[in-house]
Amino acid sequence: MAELQGFMHPRSPSGEASIVPPPPWHYSGDVLTLEYRTDPANVAALLPPGVDPAPDDPGAVALIWADWQSCSEAGAELLDPVRSQYKECFVVVRCSRAGETYSRCVFIWVDKD
Repeated sequence: MAELQGFMHPRSPSGEASIVPPPPWHYSGDVLTLEYRTDPANVAALLPPGVDPAPDDPGAVALIWADWQSCSEAGAELLDPVRSQYKECFVVVRCSRAGETYSRCVFIWVDKD
């Protein structure tokens, strides 16, 4: 039996059936970001145990809308660009763990996979 290849499912013997090609990916698009501050308790409620709101700006939230076009190194998506065009909206909060500050996506919606 052939070993299945590919970065994402569905995998195939050649690896060409994957819905997404392997990274790196390059993006271009239109992005709108709305930043605001909320009560830090609201941010904390969205974080897993051991992760806290960022101490320097604990109530920071960013709501981001993006209309993306992505392309892998091989560039096969350019033959049928609609395969790698999508829209998404996501919510990001600032948080910290073990003394390091991070951005964490707490919600995300996309129009297609």
